[in-house]
Amino acid sequence: MNSTKLKILSKARQLFNERGISNISLRDIAKELNISVGNLQYHFKKREDIIEALYFELVEKMNAHYLITGNDLLKIFFDKSMGMMVILFEYRFFFLNFVTIVRNNEKIKTHYRRLSKQREKESLLIINLLVEGGFLRSELLKNEYQTLFKKIELVSNFWFSSILIKSNQLQKKSIIEFSILISHSIFPYLTGKGRKRYAQIFPEHVL
Repeated sequence: MNSTKLKILSKARQLFNERGISNISLRDIAKELNISVGNLQYHFKKREDIIEALYFELVEKMNAHYLITGNDLLKIFFDKSMGMMVILFEYRFFFLNFVTIVRNNEKIKTHYRRLSKQREKESLLIINLLVEGGFLRSELLKNEYQTLFKKIELVSNFWFSSILIKSNQLQKKSIIEFSILISHSIFPYLTGKGRKRYAQIFPEHVL
């Protein structure tokens, strides 16, 4: 992708995050970049094309965080969770308009449905590694960890919207709050070995 396109996407992401998608037009983006609308449309015909490009940019960054390697599996898992939330915060406009964007863009909708299934498979593989490593217990209910994935996916997609219902603005502390929520959600599934390592990773969480 050429430098002009990258500048357009970066500025659009900033403006969408600050003011919301519905309040930003191609003209607003062009004005901020000090270029003509015609010049901008040479790269992106419609605002929706920019949103689509930012979605796939987000997916690419998230893909890099879904690979877990190393010996300290539990810490790496929580570190990766934090890293993914940082990325989601950078693209928070998308999640604040998640339903509208997915309903109005067939390409994103189709891709997201496939991506969700892929993420589920990847997450269950990671969970299996943690079970084999003795950090997570075996399932006590049918498809228990599949259900856990769906819960976390749901929270991830609508976390920012939930915060804005109670607050006037999003702040970076939301990342820490999300990290705590995820770690607390995982805690009941930990074995004795897992809880011991958890206490070392998050001593501030343990009574």
